Amino acid sequence: MWKREKIEQTAMAAAVTVFMGQLYLSPVTGWFRISMAVMTLSILLLYFRQVSAIAVSFIVALAMPFFRAFVEYVSLSRAVPFEDLFANFFPVAIFYILFGILFELFRIREKADNPLLFIISLWFCDSAGNIAEISYRSTSNQFDFSHAVYEIIVIGLIRSVLTYAFYTYSIYYKNRYDREKKEERYREMMLFISSLKSELFFLRKSMNDIEDTMRRSYRLYRELGAGEMKEEALTVAKNIHEIKKDYYRVVDGMENVLSEKNKSSSMNISEIFEIMKENTRKIVAQKGKEIQIEFSCHEDFTTCEFYPIISVLNNLITNAIDAIEEKGKITVSEHADSIFFVLRVEDDGCGIDEGNMEVLFEPGFSTKYDPATGKMSTGIGLAHVNEIVINHFNGQVEVHRKKDGICTVFELKLPREAVENRGQKSDEC
Repeated sequence: MWKREKIEQTAMAAAVTVFMGQLYLSPVTGWFRISMAVMTLSILLLYFRQVSAIAVSFIVALAMPFFRAFVEYVSLSRAVPFEDLFANFFPVAIFYILFGILFELFRIREKADNPLLFIISLWFCDSAGNIAEISYRSTSNQFDFSHAVYEIIVIGLIRSVLTYAFYTYSIYYKNRYDREKKEERYREMMLFISSLKSELFFLRKSMNDIEDTMRRSYRLYRELGAGEMKEEALTVAKNIHEIKKDYYRVVDGMENVLSEKNKSSSMNISEIFEIMKENTRKIVAQKGKEIQIEFSCHEDFTTCEFYPIISVLNNLITNAIDAIEEKGKITVSEHADSIFFVLRVEDDGCGIDEGNMEVLFEPGFSTKYDPATGKMSTGIGLAHVNEIVINHFNGQVEVHRKKDGICTVFELKLPREAVENRGQKSDEC
């Protein structure tokens, strides 16, 4: 497979170089060309480091004269014999053969990190190849040889500098693109894990409910007199016990995986805000809304409880986006006092009816639905928020209605002790 890839890259580098050879200027003589082929060949040899520079150059040396002669033959409507045109362009093979040998000999690829050494080495390869070519042509053409050499040296320097600049900038933009894609994958992974973490909180709650139900079933079994109902109660208790064991296996497996990924790691609230900012912009763009998003951080604390924080913020921000019909503003802020870190999510959307305030955090309650299908939302998002803030952080959730209920503010108060202490002890992360 590696050999096939190497052959494909060699063929592609040679073909692109030959085609780019048709873009040129002729400032010195009628036969000398300043083409894009040399820059193209140099850059491709730098990109495809596993291919042989000599092999590519030899292929170009054979194909370039033939291709140029063919193009010229067609453009002149066959007025000049093809053999004469090929003989005129054939000396260009001298340049590419010598260029490839010198490129490999001077190990140009290894000098890419040293700008001065790279430019000087490539300059010599460029100039030496062209001088060898005009030395051959001078036997049958009349022109100012010394002036041509001067032009070749100057043009070779310019071309080498441009080659290095283009290669450097292309690598810079490629690395930046790769870094952005990596950061995007990282943000998506963080949001995914935070969602799993929040689901774990509900699984733990369900385990407690199952444990309590099993105790009640067994107590009912002991209190019932002998008979069919007593045996039925025992069967129910046994089945609940089996369900509890399955829950334990699932929760333990998820916790082991997530704890390994989160081991000894922590994050600043400013970094959490950056993740949420990019994710929010992406969601807003997908929904086609015009929403202004602002994040502000007044005290940048560090915690390893970043997954639960990301989960609650993601739920609240998603709800805020859904509450805004077309245009609006979402403000996410953090401030602190001596007891709490306070996170606020404010939007100027449709707001919350007064009658819904008491059941707002009940699992299953929702006023949202999909307009395309008419299917109601699960109504689990705010229940997650309430569960995490109150039961996990031992914090507080407050909801405020402003401007006649149109503007909504969710305020999460997370105790400093619950956030900071867990962020400082790596064994608790």
